[in-house]
This record gives sequence, C-alpha cells and structure tokens, in this order.
Amino acid sequence: MAENNKPELYSEEQLKVLEDHIEKNFGHCENVFHEIYSPDIHVDIYIVKPEDSAFGCYELITLGAGAHIMNVPEEYKEMADERIELQICLPPDWDINSEDEEYYWPIRMLKYLARLPITEDSWLGWGHSIDVGCNVADNTELCGAILLSVPNGEEAGECDLPDGNKVHFYSVFPVYENEMKYKIDYGTGKLLDLFGTWLSPIVDPDRPCVASYTEETIMDRQEWHIPKIRQNDFELDELCGVSHMAMYLRWCMEHDLMDSDFADFFEEEINAVKEGRPDFDLREFIMTELGGFLTREMFSEEGAAFAEYYYVHGRKKSQPCYPHDVDRYALSWFGEEKYNCEEFNDEAYLFLPYDDTYYRGMSEYIDKYYARFRKKNKLK
Repeated sequence: MAENNKPELYSEEQLKVLEDHIEKNFGHCENVFHEIYSPDIHVDIYIVKPEDSAFGCYELITLGAGAHIMNVPEEYKEMADERIELQICLPPDWDINSEDEEYYWPIRMLKYLARLPITEDSWLGWGHSIDVGCNVADNTELCGAILLSVPNGEEAGECDLPDGNKVHFYSVFPVYENEMKYKIDYGTGKLLDLFGTWLSPIVDPDRPCVASYTEETIMDRQEWHIPKIRQNDFELDELCGVSHMAMYLRWCMEHDLMDSDFADFFEEEINAVKEGRPDFDLREFIMTELGGFLTREMFSEEGAAFAEYYYVHGRKKSQPCYPHDVDRYALSWFGEEKYNCEEFNDEAYLFLPYDDTYYRGMSEYIDKYYARFRKKNKLK
C-alpha cells in the first residue's frame, strides 16, 4: 500500500523494461494518457494506434498497476502473479480522444480495475470477473469484465523485471450481467466455449449477449451429435453432426424468425442463406459463429415459441418433435433395411446427404407443424 500519501511507483529501471516490453509485444506507442492525480498508484494508459497494432485496432495498455504487489492468497501464489497490467482492444473507428462516456468508459474501466486490488486488498488473475455495478455507458448494456490472456501471444503476457519479479499482462473483456452469472455458475472455460469465434479481442458494445446459452434454453448442441461420429469411428465429416441443425436454422432464417439483434449482427450470413450462396456452409457457421449451439434466444418471440412447441428433445413419439422428424426422414430416405443396418448403429440421421433434397424433405415437416402452431395460437 502507498505510504505517507505517496503513490506506489515502479523504479526507473523497471519502467524502462516494461516500456520496451509494450513496444516489442503490443506495438509502438506515440501517445500516452498521463494520470494527473494518483492517490495510490500512478496509472498511465499507453495507446497503440490501429496502424501499429497486429489486430488493426486501438490497444490500450496500463502501466503502473503492477507497482502494487497484490494480496494473493497463499494457496494461489504458485500459479498467480502478484503484479499485473491490463490491456483492452477498441475498434479502429473509436473516438479515442473523446471525453464522452460513450467512448471514455474503457479508460475508466482500466483505471478502476488497476486499483481494485488496492481498494479491496485482494488480487486479480485469469478468469476473474468484475461487476462494475452499472452499464459502462448509456449506449450499451455491458456492465462488467472478465480477465483473459492477452491475444498478442505468450511472450506478451509476461514481463520479467530486473529484480527477478514478473508482471503479468491480462486482456480486459467486457461482458453482460448474464454472462457474468453464467461464468460464476459454470466457469470461465464454459463461458468461452459458448462464444465460439464471437470471442474477438476487439470490444463490440453492440454484440449479442451469449447468456442465453444455458442448459434451460439450449435447443440443440453439437456435443450431442459429433461425439457419436467419433465413438463409432464413422467415416464422416464432423459437420454431419450439425446438418439437421442447419436445416432447421435455414428454414427459420428464410421465414424471418430470427431475433432482431441476431439478424442485425449476422445480416450478411442470413442474406447468404436467403440467396442460396453455394460458398456458404451454414453448418460451419453453427460450429464457428454459434459455438455449436441453437438456443431459443436466437429466435424472435414467435420463433422461440415455435421452437418450444416443436424443437424439443425427449418428447413422446405422438408429440411434434423436430429430432423425431429428422429420424423419420432418414427412415424414408434410406429405407427400413438400410436405416437399421449395423453400419449406421442407430445413427442413420448422421449419414443423410447435406443437400437441397434433405432441406426440402425437412421443410415439409417443419411447414406442417408451423401451420399447426400458428393455428393453435391463432396467429395470422
């Protein structure tokens, strides 16, 4: 802690090493936001411009937080560093010099997190989530952050000081309230799995919240299907495990049943589906962009209600159930003998050819039950 009202500071030798580390691993910094008032530590913000960043974005890096030795619990000392610095990546069109909260909040967040180990007499490390208590700005519902490894590589993540101590650099990843709750319930690793390739190091205040990816709202997931390909040594591309999911998603996209935020975020991909672009594989989209999941929150209010009515595993054969209809289609496609053959091992649906014939076949089922759903709910 600071003594005699003097902030804790790096030595000049330590500063030089850290500045060289930032220059080498993050990029050239022409500008620095110098802190005017420093009650406990002196936190400057080093700015890497998009043209100097490996990611084509602004990279903001703190320098000064690690002058304070954090109060790491004894049981974590072997795996956690006592000194940290922080980084956040912002889009190349970010108004980095604006004092409007819409643009200034990342700097405020960096300074808040840099001082948190002092104010709480605690510590921060990989996977820690921090709730800032409110939305970071009026134009977004992001309200907290998770600390992750910096995207610049392992060498960038750790700097050796002249005295043998280390400073660890973490990336600040802003999150929504429900994402923090999910992380607390299921762990950081599970949350990262949900993001798929949405996990960009560059802040997007308008990105969809992935908190919908909970066990209660998941309609289907690749983990229920792809392991069957591996366990049975099927000579199939693993994408075959989500072919049936792609058929349903395509139908919903073509019928405008997607959530408005989802539709805005993936406008280009939805247009590719509607235009029938042969170079766009919706299965790859599900695996990479959606993390291998379909959830009700991806759909509009009507789309989610229809999913609840129709796309539910474990229902009785007498009830509408999309997975059962996939099996019915496979039976009609292969014939009873082939459908029940030893080669398929009760997983014939995985062997269905991924083509327009498959889509037209499944569309007949979906169309029928969608009409019933609308009639039942008196939708015009």
